This record gives sequence, structure tokens and C-alpha cells, in this order.
Amino acid sequence: MLHFSHAKKCFFIVFLTLIITACGSTPQPLVEIESNIFTQPETRVGYVYIMPEDKATTHIYGASCLLCYGVASSLTSKLDSHLESAIDQQELINIRTLVLDEYSTRTSNIKEVALTVPISKLSKFKGELGFAKKDFRALKDTLEVDILVVLELHRHGAYRSFSSYVPNGDPQGYLAGLLYAVDLNSNAYIQYLEIDEKVQPEGEWDEPTTFPSVTTSYYQAIENVKNRIRNAI
Repeated sequence: MLHFSHAKKCFFIVFLTLIITACGSTPQPLVEIESNIFTQPETRVGYVYIMPEDKATTHIYGASCLLCYGVASSLTSKLDSHLESAIDQQELINIRTLVLDEYSTRTSNIKEVALTVPISKLSKFKGELGFAKKDFRALKDTLEVDILVVLELHRHGAYRSFSSYVPNGDPQGYLAGLLYAVDLNSNAYIQYLEIDEKVQPEGEWDEPTTFPSVTTSYYQAIENVKNRIRNAI
């Protein structure tokens, strides 16, 4: 029988596969901040951080059938236990602070805000590329801001690719999410940066119980993301 967390991950993979298959739309490309965005000092900026729902773990891709995923999950179970117990949220909180600090160099009129409704519950917005898929405009008055910056960190820990139940390689240090900013007047992105950082461990990775090379690759992924954010803002 699969451990609950493994079954949960299995459900996520199947669900994600269905979504990707059903949705053939062009992904939102990178949107870089224009230098004149924050020239007006009265422009009010809000900042929201959305942390991962789950602890650090191994994120399995490619093992699409239930049996394949069960085998793949058993191969990563010891690494899962290490990541879940040894990796805390502190480095993710540091990224949260970094985004706020970097935006503060562009404008002094920025504050952290609390969403009155989850982003997933916002109405859909029918726009082309360059516009948010959810309608953020309703948040302008409730949050009293003109621009909303959102850091969403979805998955962290390790990434491992499989062909059915056969590994394609070693587990890699992993951090995935989004950093974006939305103009609450037009619902247009003024920044959009996809975070999908993977770092190959050096040397032997399968060294329980502390898995030092995978752990190091995770923290390197964190540092790489920090550098991307600094360069993007």
C-alpha cells in the first residue's frame, strides 16, 4: 500500500497530466519590468507571498501510471524522509524578503498585504498573452494598491524524472514557482518570471540518511533563484 504522501503525489501527477493534455494554450512568456513603471511616487504597490502547501519532498515526473508511480515513489522514499525532516521554510522566507527588498529599491510606496480572497477564487479574465488569467482588478479598492506583486513558490526539494518506473537520472535540487506583478487597472502583467530551477548533484547522490549532495544541490537551486530575482528586479 502506498504511503499517504505518496498517494497524494500520485494524484497530483495524474491531475497535472490531464490539465496539460486538455490545455494547449501558449504559455505566458517572460515579462520584464519597464524602467518607467515606478516613476510616479503615488503609485501604490502591494506584495503577497504564497508559500508551498507541502514540505520539501521529491517531485516525480514521467511515472504516469499508478504502478509506475508506486515503484518510483518507493525509490525516493528515503530521500523524501530526509527532505521533509531536514529542509525548513527559512530559505523560502529569505526569498520572500529578497523580493520585497529588491522592489523597495524601485519604490518606497510598497507594503505587504493580505489577500481577501484566494487567487484561485478570483474570476477568470479573458485576455491575450501579457494579461493575468485571473481578474485581479477587483483587489485594487479592497487592498488599496495599484500594482500587486505576487511570489508563489509551488514546489521545493528534489526533482526526479522517470520513464515509466525507470529513473532517467539522479534527483536534482529543485525549486519551482512564479514571480509576477499585475497592474490592477488593466490586469496586465508588468512582470512575469517563471521559476523552475534544477541543479544536478555532484558525485554520488544516494547517501542516506543525510543525502549531502542532493541537499547541497537544493541550496544551490535556492541561490540560483535568488540571483535570477535580483537580475529580474
